Amino acid sequence: HGSVDLSGRAFKKAQELGAEEVISVIDASGLQGRGGAGFPAAFKWKSVRNQSDSKRYVVLNADEGEPGTFKDREILLRRPDKVLEGLAIAARTVAATEVFCYLRGEFEAPWQVLQKAIDQVEANGTFEGIRFHMHAGQGAYICGEETALLEALEGKRGLPRLKPPFPTEKGLWGKPTLIHNVETIACVPSIIERGGAWFKELGRTGAGTKLYCISGHVQNPGTYELPLGVTLDELVEEAGGYVGTLKSFSPGGASAGFLPAEERTRPLDFKSLSEAGSMLGSAGVTVLNDTVNMAWAAQAQLVFYESESCGQCAPCRIGTRFLRESLGNHLKQSKNQKPTTMNHLNHIADAAWEMNEGSICGLGQIAALPLTSALKYFPEDFKH
Repeated sequence: HGSVDLSGRAFKKAQELGAEEVISVIDASGLQGRGGAGFPAAFKWKSVRNQSDSKRYVVLNADEGEPGTFKDREILLRRPDKVLEGLAIAARTVAATEVFCYLRGEFEAPWQVLQKAIDQVEANGTFEGIRFHMHAGQGAYICGEETALLEALEGKRGLPRLKPPFPTEKGLWGKPTLIHNVETIACVPSIIERGGAWFKELGRTGAGTKLYCISGHVQNPGTYELPLGVTLDELVEEAGGYVGTLKSFSPGGASAGFLPAEERTRPLDFKSLSEAGSMLGSAGVTVLNDTVNMAWAAQAQLVFYESESCGQCAPCRIGTRFLRESLGNHLKQSKNQKPTTMNHLNHIADAAWEMNEGSICGLGQIAALPLTSALKYFPEDFKH
């Protein structure tokens, strides 16, 4: 919280510390990417800084499109100063002079707030020698994937690239590029001002606090800042309690699949959820009570993935449609009161494996998870 502060205090401190020291502070803080993967931030900074190419870029990924996720929008509206200062510190540290802010096309109000803040810092010369460029997305979920976002920034179709090379080596226009999600970069100024250890200790089973978005069957849906590693029960308590009896939840947007109610005491952090076959992802937590049929819940997510697949990889292009049609036929069969067999769903595991192995980006790799996880934990919902 707090009010917008465009004085550039943390930026000045970062300049005094120097690039090497800034990177070691970020390293000591344990800051992990808040956009989904949980990748150590300091590692990316080091990698870009150590490239031989003299031209480097910093890119802000504000293409927030994951279902159930609305934290970046809140940050941009309330604390554009933290975002800009974090970007400026990152740019100065990796020796970049240009920053590109890629905002989701529907983010009209956040766009205006960020643009106003950019105008102010540029007029005051707060972050001297660093230029900010704004770019609006055109409604494609796939452009949140960092390499597809780079393609879109270059004016091409937003299709994910094959990795390696990673963006830190060859990113925007083939130059070393540091890409961060809004929430990750907004943590940077406070870490520089208060130190790495301070940030690390804020977390419980990971470093720092985390913005959790919660929606579904809870009293007060919204965005809550809590120590990284709280449990679902603790998060829901903040949100006023459950509506009805908990049946299932998705801890990290559609991409995380579904977990059963027994997992309500598992820490919501990167490592623990990955061990459960799920992921923290963007921490868009959706809570479902026992009025929900999980087969229908899975179908809603399969429809989303089919419509958002960019079509570049055949396993994903064909697989997302196959999954949606298979489950659709199964649901139709049970709706028409015909004796429901599971034969429509026999090849789901094979398709999921093919998609995971043969897709170059995360969308195809996890698009089957809503269905496979629902089948695993709630088989009875597919039988009637």
